[in-house]
Amino acid sequence: MTRFEDCLRRGMMDANVAQYGRVIQRMEARELDVSPQYRRERTRLLADPRSWANQRAGTRGKYLSWRLIAVVAALLLLSACGYALVTGQFSQWFSSLGVNPQAPETSEEVLTRTGTAIQQSQTVGDSTVTLNAAVWDGNNVWLSFTVESPNIPEEIEQYSHLYAEDCRLILREDQWVESTTYSTRQTCALDGMTPEETENTVQERLAEGPLDSLHFLMPEQREGNTLFFQVADPLPASSFTETTRPELTLHIENLAALPDNGDLNAPGEIFAEGPFDLTFTLEEPILPIHYGGADEEITLGETREVPMRFTDFELSALSLTARGEVLAPIDQPKAGEKEDPDKLHLGDLNHANIESSWGLWLEDGSYVDITQMSSGGGGGDSDGTFVIDFRRDYTYPIDPATVTALNIGGTRIELSGLEQMPELMN
Repeated sequence: MTRFEDCLRRGMMDANVAQYGRVIQRMEARELDVSPQYRRERTRLLADPRSWANQRAGTRGKYLSWRLIAVVAALLLLSACGYALVTGQFSQWFSSLGVNPQAPETSEEVLTRTGTAIQQSQTVGDSTVTLNAAVWDGNNVWLSFTVESPNIPEEIEQYSHLYAEDCRLILREDQWVESTTYSTRQTCALDGMTPEETENTVQERLAEGPLDSLHFLMPEQREGNTLFFQVADPLPASSFTETTRPELTLHIENLAALPDNGDLNAPGEIFAEGPFDLTFTLEEPILPIHYGGADEEITLGETREVPMRFTDFELSALSLTARGEVLAPIDQPKAGEKEDPDKLHLGDLNHANIESSWGLWLEDGSYVDITQMSSGGGGGDSDGTFVIDFRRDYTYPIDPATVTALNIGGTRIELSGLEQMPELMN
C-alpha cells in the first residue's frame, strides 16, 4: 500500500502542477504571506502525511481517505500565486471585473492565468503605495494598488475625485518606441499615406513622447488611512512586434484632494508626496481571439435603426469587440453646419449599441447577457464605407476559448462557422 499511496500523492501533486504550473513558476521565489500556525501545519503534513492524518482524526485516522490527504498536500505545495488562486485573491484585488456567482473558482482561474501578482510596496515619508497585481487581457492593463497615509483628508471617500500629479503608467522606453512605431504605421496605412508621409508621422509621434495617463484617480474603497484603487490603461498586444511581456512602471508624483474651487488642473492638499515608482513585468496574457470572415447583416437599435454588416469579432478575457460596416450614409457635418435629419449620425450609432441585445454562449451551454454592461466604440470612413468597432465588457472574466456563439442584436452567430485569424484586430 505504501507504494500506491506514494504514487497517488505524487500523481495528485503532478496534476496540480499541470493545472497551475504557470502560476507556480511566476511566484516560485516568493514566500507565502501566511500565519506561523499555517506554516507549522504545512511542514508537518508534507513531512509525514500519515501522522498528520492520525493526529487530526484520532483513532479514526486509519479510515481517512488517502485521496483527500494527497489533495490537501498537493494544494499546500502551491506558491503564493497559487494560494491567491485558492483563496480568490485576484477576484478581491479586481472586484470591479466581476465574479461568476455560479462558478467563482472559474473567474479566479481566468484572472490568475492572465494576471501578474506583484505585491510590491514603496514608502516615501509617511506614505506607502502598494501595487498588488496587474491583469492584462491583451487590450487593456488593469492595476490594483493601495495608498496608505495618515494625512488623507476625512472628506475623501469612495469615488472621490483626486488630483494625481504626473500619475502615469510608463512602458519601458524601447518597448514604447516599438509599440508607437508599429501602431502609427498601421494608422498611416489605413489613412492611405505614402511611405515618406508615414515615416514623417512616426518621427513626429516619437518626438512627442509618451502621453500622460491616470491623471485623475478615484478610490474604489476607503478603510481608515488606506485608499484602494482599480485603474485601467490601454495596452494593445497588437501594437507590439517583438515584445510579449511588457515592462511597466507605475509612477505617482503626488496625490492630493481637489481644491475647494474645483480647479481640476491644480492640487488641493497633498496627502501622499512622492515620487513613487513601482516597476514590474507582465506575464503573457490569455490573448484575444480574432474571428474573421463573417458576413452578418444585422439591424441594431430601436429609436433609430442602424443597418450593419458585421465582418470581424474579437474576444478577450474581459470584453467582446464587434467590427461592422454601416449600410447607410453617415452624416458628419463640419463645425457650424446643421445635421441632415434624414441621415444617420454618430450619436445614432452609440444609441443603437446601447439599445441592442448582446451576449455570449459558452461551451457548457450557459448564456452570459452583457447587454447592460459598459460599452464603447470608435470608427471612421474606409473607402467610402463607415466602419465601427463596438466593444462590450463581460459580466465577469471569461476564457475566450470557451465562447461558442455570440448574440449580436438578437442574432445568434456561431463561431465555428468563422475563421480564427492569426493577427489581432487593430
